[in-house]
Amino acid sequence: MARLHTGQLLARLERPRTPEPTTLAVGSDVHLATDATGTWKVFHRTERHLRAAVRCVNERDVDGVLLAGDLTRNGTRAEFDRFDGLATFDPPTVAIPGNHDEPTTFDERESLPIDAFEGRYTPGGLPFRVRVGGLEVIGLDSHAAEPDSPAETWDGRVDAETLMWLDETLETTPVDATIVAIHHNLPATGRLYERWRDELPVDGRVPGFSNPEPLLEVLADHDVGLVVTGHLHFPAIESSGGVRELTVPAVSSFPHALLVLEVDERGTTVRQVPLTDSDGMVESIAHGYEKDRVLLSAAQHAAYPLLEEW
Repeated sequence: MARLHTGQLLARLERPRTPEPTTLAVGSDVHLATDATGTWKVFHRTERHLRAAVRCVNERDVDGVLLAGDLTRNGTRAEFDRFDGLATFDPPTVAIPGNHDEPTTFDERESLPIDAFEGRYTPGGLPFRVRVGGLEVIGLDSHAAEPDSPAETWDGRVDAETLMWLDETLETTPVDATIVAIHHNLPATGRLYERWRDELPVDGRVPGFSNPEPLLEVLADHDVGLVVTGHLHFPAIESSGGVRELTVPAVSSFPHALLVLEVDERGTTVRQVPLTDSDGMVESIAHGYEKDRVLLSAAQHAAYPLLEEW
């Protein structure tokens, strides 16, 4: 049997922590495509990378899987059906939607309805709270779409009802052992992206939050241990208003990775496990070397581990 890749140390964090050792696999931005090739997301390899993510999880002692959005390229039923046929994770798996997963007014394709997404990937709807080993995992929907009302933008938005639910839920949640997952990034990670605009070909604006302040206020008031996001495709650990954010690297694009979070009473060890070999990485770089987020991924990798608190 081939030796499992131990993963590259991305961070050691003081929180989350729990006396019950728990391992959570986290992936994001699969962008599964059924009829596309090329681009920096290497669409013709998305099935291969999803299969690799499944193997990565099923070969390890993992308590649960969290997918942080953008499961598909365009949010069509055919793409979700194909995703479901490939995403045969053994541990319990939950997912939150990304901006490519729910209906928009500017996309002529027929998208999977929101309630269908909830039925497939959540434990009873959005938002949700689920226990994974010793961890509490809270999932939020940052897509601006609503039932029977497609989103008019790819920007993130959290509505007042969700914020009220989150506030009430965190009142009864052990925050030191809690992860809040949301697809769109918090402001500090967006500023990291902007920081390199003069040095790298940062091309335009990436859809961010239209209303981050109320969300940050709730998270900070309850001193949440960690927020997990996707969306930008590159790995990062930043803080916004005292709220720690871990941005998950993409499955679809460079560095084609899954994160494994090992949580115990000391804190959380974050390891990045590759989902392709050196030939696959070269192909990915060849498709994406002019893309800012691919270059930012490479820059972030040079600084690993990004944070060591113990």
